[in-house]
Amino acid sequence: MRLLVRKYSILYSALIFVFVIVNVIGTDSMRRVFIDGDGSGHYAYLPSLVINHSVDFGQVFEFEKQQRPPDYMGHYFHKHGDIFIDKYTSGTALLQLPFFLLAYLLSVIFGFSPDGYNVIFQYSIAIATLFWVGLGITYFVKLLSLYGIDKRFSWLMAGVTLFGTNLFLYTFIQPSFTHAYSFSIITIFLYFARKIFIDYEKRSVLIASFIFGIIVLIRPANILIVAALPFIAGTQQKFFNSIRQKLSNYDFIIAVLIFILAISPQLVINYLQTGSLIIYGYKDEGFYFSDPQFFNFLFSYKKGWFIYTPLFLFLIPAILFLWHRTKYEFLTFLGFLAFLIYILSSWWNWYYGDSFGMRPMVDYYGLFMLIIALLISKIRFNWLISATTILILLFTILNIIQSYQYAVGIIHPDSMTKKSYWHVFLKLDKDYKNIIASGDETYYGSLSEIPFFSTHDHIESFGNGWNEALNTNSELWFSDSLSVLQSEEFIYSPSFRYFIQDSLVGLKNIYVRFNTRYLEETENAAIGAVFVVDITDVGGENNFYKVFRIKPLPDEKLNTWQKGSIGFKLPEITGNMDQIKFYVWNVEKQAYLLDDLSLEFYIYDTP
Repeated sequence: MRLLVRKYSILYSALIFVFVIVNVIGTDSMRRVFIDGDGSGHYAYLPSLVINHSVDFGQVFEFEKQQRPPDYMGHYFHKHGDIFIDKYTSGTALLQLPFFLLAYLLSVIFGFSPDGYNVIFQYSIAIATLFWVGLGITYFVKLLSLYGIDKRFSWLMAGVTLFGTNLFLYTFIQPSFTHAYSFSIITIFLYFARKIFIDYEKRSVLIASFIFGIIVLIRPANILIVAALPFIAGTQQKFFNSIRQKLSNYDFIIAVLIFILAISPQLVINYLQTGSLIIYGYKDEGFYFSDPQFFNFLFSYKKGWFIYTPLFLFLIPAILFLWHRTKYEFLTFLGFLAFLIYILSSWWNWYYGDSFGMRPMVDYYGLFMLIIALLISKIRFNWLISATTILILLFTILNIIQSYQYAVGIIHPDSMTKKSYWHVFLKLDKDYKNIIASGDETYYGSLSEIPFFSTHDHIESFGNGWNEALNTNSELWFSDSLSVLQSEEFIYSPSFRYFIQDSLVGLKNIYVRFNTRYLEETENAAIGAVFVVDITDVGGENNFYKVFRIKPLPDEKLNTWQKGSIGFKLPEITGNMDQIKFYVWNVEKQAYLLDDLSLEFYIYDTP
């Protein structure tokens, strides 16, 4: 018992130490926000149910709107009848609940507003993640021991898993996201599943059934882990024997009941919200099963798994090693991996929005690192051990550097390209922060071939709705015989006002493309210029405001016309919206030329 306490003390002390280094000592100022991004959506159950005593997420949505920029649309909340529902399920919030309740108590004791979002709540969620990741690491070591892997080596591989992959970022930098929790719970599930196949025991069956329910409660898509069970069994005989034993003992009945018990919190919430036990929360989102993005998913500079987590290149020789170990394990694991990548890469947003690397794969790292550990533990040649060690160290250092780059804004959360990746590769200087511009926004569905509205401003000639340019230039132009000068004195381009028609009210599938041409006579003069989208109501109050850079990346091009373009989704058009204003804003007030501004409005239809 004393040894067990000591082991856990060392583990959690190490996790807390790294957390403090990353978020307190290693930053310009102590972080105060950890509940953000998609993590806010998973967490939202706690303030809504515990503080607001409501299954209607409207209050949480309004609270978040007050804390966020004007372009916040609360993409994880959907209107269902008269209430707002959360598209995410409640599993992550359930695991965070004890830490949330402690934060609530401490807030009351120390006089903080118990609103669910003060700094105590923020740190409580970070600590919750450390707790669950620590538990996941412990069971990862136990899982490896079931395969006969030495414990010291297993702990070493646990460290590689944490520091050499993007699990590091989702543990220490974005701890409210669900992936660190899924990694831990899936790893625990695999441990008990393996125990069942080694020595069938009812206790392990019941525990595995409950944990499997929690897996689904955290992230329903992770039900895919059942496809890995034939591999975990080790042999075809063990796999089918366990199934027969479960059926003959009627253990499957209790297992199903325990699974239902585990997912029952979501069933109850669904029923209270909608009157139905099961609902599809991902409204207007889905899969393109006929067009999986295999190559992009694995190798794209945007988010490719092997690009941002190259440690998993070791999976390739590790899978080949399985062929020599047992052909059954080779076939069952390769089948699972191919199936998993097919499903995940078929999601409409195959790169999964703002994130570092291929985040849905984090959930399965316990299994993937088991395969790699099976290979490395059998290496006997000293030169190969040395080469493997060096590669692992290099990949780990790269992962930590890129995690830092992502955290401070050097790596863009959703718009990396090959050119931008190598432009900032290993760069840590503050001058590289936010240097990469956002790319086109993604939508689910098909875009109409012809815009339902379009307008152009060639400076010399322009359509209705554009204001006339006063700061014209007749020496250089892209088309016609005039361009417009952007400078310290003239920081705004000609603008266009689009008055919203009643027929558009209720639409939330409008996609706009904003184009222009720009010319720089001094290097990167237009790097700070932005497209502006500003939606106001009849009284002139702002409803929505968003900016996009017109120049994607610094370059050395001078005296040549370049194209600036951005495609983006408008928010749902509501009755109180009156007009949309579009223009280019010269934020840094440097001198450059603009020509040929244009706008096109499209409708995209979901499948």
